[in-house]
Amino acid sequence: MINPKVILLKMPAQVIFTLILVRIISCWRQSAVVMLALLATPILMPIKLSFAHASGQSFVMLLPTDFYTLGGVFVVALTIVLLALVPVTGTSGLHHSLALCRIKRRRGLAKSIHILAFITFFWLLLSGWYGPTDPLRNPLTLGFWTVFWMALVMGEGLFFGVWRWLNPWVFAYHLSRQLIGQLIVGRQVLPWPQRLAYWPGVLLLFGFAAFTLADPAPTDPSRLASIIFCYWLTTLIGMLIFGFRTWSRHAELFSMIMLSFGALRMISLRAGQLRLGMPGWQVMTNRQTGLQTGGQTGVLKPHLSAAVFLLMLLGVGSFDGFNETFVWLSWINVNPLDFPGRSAIIVPTLSGILFANLILVVIFGVLIWLGMMAASDNPQYRFPLTRLISIYAVSLLPIALAYHVAHYLPSLLVEIQYVALAVDGMFGKDVHILGLQDFHVTNGFFKHLDWVRMIWLTQAGIVVAGHVVSVLIAHHLATGRYRNRFETLVSQLPIALFMIGYTWLGLWLLAAPKGG
Repeated sequence: MINPKVILLKMPAQVIFTLILVRIISCWRQSAVVMLALLATPILMPIKLSFAHASGQSFVMLLPTDFYTLGGVFVVALTIVLLALVPVTGTSGLHHSLALCRIKRRRGLAKSIHILAFITFFWLLLSGWYGPTDPLRNPLTLGFWTVFWMALVMGEGLFFGVWRWLNPWVFAYHLSRQLIGQLIVGRQVLPWPQRLAYWPGVLLLFGFAAFTLADPAPTDPSRLASIIFCYWLTTLIGMLIFGFRTWSRHAELFSMIMLSFGALRMISLRAGQLRLGMPGWQVMTNRQTGLQTGGQTGVLKPHLSAAVFLLMLLGVGSFDGFNETFVWLSWINVNPLDFPGRSAIIVPTLSGILFANLILVVIFGVLIWLGMMAASDNPQYRFPLTRLISIYAVSLLPIALAYHVAHYLPSLLVEIQYVALAVDGMFGKDVHILGLQDFHVTNGFFKHLDWVRMIWLTQAGIVVAGHVVSVLIAHHLATGRYRNRFETLVSQLPIALFMIGYTWLGLWLLAAPKGG
């Protein structure tokens, strides 16, 4: 006779944990339990490790990465299965937040910070024009690419909303409005053309991706300073014509990025109260009105152009990881061991950015349309494709943010050391305000297995967690849109397969060998 205890002991830990979770949910269907189970799954799943080393912005895994890929896919698939076992309203409590404390608005402090941000911005521009030509020594390149594009975007999307304090246009806009008011009495801003919607932001996002990935020298300090200044001046003019908030929501690229990722952060200020919730709780607070950030920076309302912008955040980030892989270089007939330089592959890179985003939009649209068609044949529950994309595009935001964090994490660990040295010596070589006179930049932690294991597992965990949150948001957005639980689950099957496939792709992109 077979002993059940012996069979249980021989079961893989993943199977045992899955059975336990299913049993818990069948007995206790509260949303808090569901969330704890979903968050604990990637932590408790054992993942076999391989040796690795760093290269550029990612780890190059020298041994097969099937364990990582299968583990991540298993976690996302398990999340989908668990959601199928809970009631349709099982995620209704995930948008709840915990009140931490009340914070009083201090206009004098905010104004002082805006003035300081304005002064710092122009100091960085001067550093770009007249400072060191080495990108790793110049404050502008370090400030823009490392502090802003890597660290600040991560912080804005995960923890705190700081962009509204550091925005370099706030002080300049209010000062310019005062001057214009003295010269032209009664001048009013123009209304935003409805047909433009958020398309200017979409075009600017493509332009920024082109500059980041295809430009021959995006880190050249002087050139970067000139481009940033031209963009800053053009943006200021647009704000004066259409208004600060209107232009920021529809045509100022970085404010739109911060607004989008900021809707996912766990800590937010609402009605003077600091609140804490799970990642994405603000998105699930009101599934009808798109991204919601407590009125601090406005709302990106549901529209096809807004959906395309959100999807492009994922598409651009994914292509950023793909365009240096051996697979991509072989497609464009480039030898990764004899890279000819960026200037030789500008056209293929631009074409890749365009087609990667077009393919993503098409695939996403087709899958959510198939889910709707399979779920119900009642015309009451059929929606135009543009509306479907507008509703569900926000569910991919956690994946885009997760890949941004994981993709840039190794680079940030190295380049933040250059930032510290630049701050330490900003008043001269003989003045060390941080006491780093004997400090030297190192990437030696990439050569130690324990550090590599920690960094890689952090990257993989972030990617998987992003997909789990995306699955939760997509399921929450579908709740109540159909007649019953079965139709809701059927509508989610195609997008669930998409999430599983993108989990594999995200982990593969992190581990794939890079060239160039």
